[in-house]
Amino acid sequence: MDEIQQQASGVSYAPSPPEEFCGRQEELEQLPAVLSRAGEHGQAMMISGPPGIGKSSFLNRLAYEVRARPGGRQSPVLRAEVFDLPGMIFSAFRELLNDLRRSSASGRVPDAESIREALRYADDVFEKYAAPVEPIGLLPKDGEKIVGVFARSPEVGYNHVYQAFEELLRELGREVSMTGRVAAVLVDDVHLASSHDRRLLQDVVRNLPPGILFAFTCRTEDGAGSGYAAMQEEIRELGIVEVQLSEMRRHEIHELGERRFGLAIDDPAAALLEEASADPFSLMACFNALYGRGLAPSRENVADVIAGADGPAGLAFAALPGPVRAWTEDLCVLNPPFPVPVMACMLDLSETDVTPATGLLLASGIFRRLPDGEYAFAHPLLQEHCRRDLAEERGVALNARAADCFERSIHRLPGRLYVLLSLAGHLFDAHEYGKAADLNLEIGLRFHHRDDHDTALILTERAVVSAERLGDDALLAAAERQRDLIRQKASGPLTVGE
Repeated sequence: MDEIQQQASGVSYAPSPPEEFCGRQEELEQLPAVLSRAGEHGQAMMISGPPGIGKSSFLNRLAYEVRARPGGRQSPVLRAEVFDLPGMIFSAFRELLNDLRRSSASGRVPDAESIREALRYADDVFEKYAAPVEPIGLLPKDGEKIVGVFARSPEVGYNHVYQAFEELLRELGREVSMTGRVAAVLVDDVHLASSHDRRLLQDVVRNLPPGILFAFTCRTEDGAGSGYAAMQEEIRELGIVEVQLSEMRRHEIHELGERRFGLAIDDPAAALLEEASADPFSLMACFNALYGRGLAPSRENVADVIAGADGPAGLAFAALPGPVRAWTEDLCVLNPPFPVPVMACMLDLSETDVTPATGLLLASGIFRRLPDGEYAFAHPLLQEHCRRDLAEERGVALNARAADCFERSIHRLPGRLYVLLSLAGHLFDAHEYGKAADLNLEIGLRFHHRDDHDTALILTERAVVSAERLGDDALLAAAERQRDLIRQKASGPLTVGE
């Protein structure tokens, strides 16, 4: 185990700690003006760029500039992350509520009665709004079918959700403005949100109150389904500041090598990296490889490392010892955040034995631990690479195992919506079409009732495919009727605040 630990050690691919942040001086110079505008009338900021360019690291540094910098503004920061599941930005907004509650208890946010009341109301509204898609309970099995017991029709609509969150930000902004501060609300990876989810984001940033900075990150690769082009169109009329990150320049490459790895990168090597792969993720992979192999960072060694790699993510995985690489493959089909009981099940470990394993996963730099004790890949590109390299048969088997793991743990896992959406996806990808059809069709209908047509369509399309694979004409007809209904509703006009 100690030998594996030594082999697995590396600088993490997770977002850079703010004290190790490198470069981006021109972008950072925009922050004082943005913070000043936020204090006067509220301000939104979109941090954009291709995958691996350092958007999440920039968000970390922004949080530091707002709150933790010595002599800085010492202002409260709330942060949440959107993960790769449909319909999850509402969960991210609920996490912001939880973060605000923790901040209030710790004294980082004024413990004012107005904020406490707004928080209670927003929490209640979100709970009721999510009820149509969150099961009250989920029974393991009835024959071959999973039986969901869902809440009744919603008592509140979208407009209530928006107004509750707007009121909460207004009270928070008013309290911090009284002391000359700014509260920062940070949301990472909004490109993973559906159009319905982004609607909440747009409505919030359209009417930001004084004292609130709302910053979020978005991928620019539409080929990866980021929705960036649509986001750009949507923000043009909203006065949102966009910070577009690009590849690092030569002096920034020198800084990254020295500050994070203790490597003195010479000019020829830095010039090669600037030309070949100067995004932070690629640089991290190259420097980890040099550091792990004990190689000097010469131009020749850099060229050899880059030439022999299957891209930067492949380079990162090549450095892993066999057991850690196998665990990584076992976990790559899961949708983050990974609950520890599910991880233990996937790795065929007891929950006691999983602790040393997670320690090795963290030491490898490939995984990160989330604030609530769950786990995720340190960078989405690592998980995307691992999934892409899975043989089809292996992927089916791993998804079947994941579905079984979720079913075993379902009554003791938090985040019922996450559990249900994960289970629906794993059953479909495991080709367990009988259970997948029922569950995806039911949840798709619930999202349709919530007007989240993007998510509803994804789920219902799975039900259609499942019915086709089963040869069940009655089920197919029902799924196609639901799909047509969703398409018809989605094509209709939709106004903000409706």
